[in-house]
Amino acid sequence: SSSPEQCGVGRGAPGARMSLSDAHYFEEMGVKKYEEIKVLLDSRESKDKIEGMKRLLAMISIGRDASSFFPDVVKCVVSSSLEVKKLVYMFLTHYAETKSNEALLTINTFQKDLSDSNQVIRSSALRVMTSIRVPIIAQLQVMAVKQCVRDSSPYVRKAAAHATAKVYALDASQKDALVDLIQTLLQDNSTLVVGSAVAAFQEVCPERFDLLHPNIRKLCRLCADTDEWAQIVLLNLFVLYGRNFFLDPNRETFSEGEDDGEADKKKKKKK
Repeated sequence: SSSPEQCGVGRGAPGARMSLSDAHYFEEMGVKKYEEIKVLLDSRESKDKIEGMKRLLAMISIGRDASSFFPDVVKCVVSSSLEVKKLVYMFLTHYAETKSNEALLTINTFQKDLSDSNQVIRSSALRVMTSIRVPIIAQLQVMAVKQCVRDSSPYVRKAAAHATAKVYALDASQKDALVDLIQTLLQDNSTLVVGSAVAAFQEVCPERFDLLHPNIRKLCRLCADTDEWAQIVLLNLFVLYGRNFFLDPNRETFSEGEDDGEADKKKKKKK
């Protein structure tokens, strides 16, 4: 096998440095370029791994299939470099569903990263783990979501809300455990989380209006401060909730009119 230096992408080589423009990442790739990426990913240097990952993500962004590099990328998930980990998790999230068996080999690393000090790594680890479409690990996925639901970062809790729907789609028998987690998420006071929590509620247990009753006023209060996507989700929920639990104003007016008419008739009879 070639070394990074032999491929011209070593420590001091120009290929290891970022140019002012990243356009070169989108250039046509020949066989030699593919070999260079493998060498970069196998390198001990973080800057080489970053260079290799950027080339792969550029391939994905323009529609090229980079799934053949999955085994090489998976090995980089144990890197101590935060930037490398971020890029690796972007790649793994993209291919975890189609490469589930390969992703299973490093599930212990994903579980470990759920306790990482960086919120981006924690949420990325959860996304990849819940993207693995193998029913046998559904319980492990539920445990991972449960851990992230109580995370101190709203960014991670939002990822946990999205993950509940993914686990439910994989294994509907986990519904009871997921409903308990959704109940916790609906109690969240972060505007970053509530929209995703309601979306999870609508996916997993839309019939459980009892989960909404204690939180509906808070959701109304927070709605204006959420992003546009969350506002649409919340407004749809309010319409559904209102139709089920609020009196029909038209029917109420009509009945009040009937009562008034009957009262007038009674007054006329008394006279």
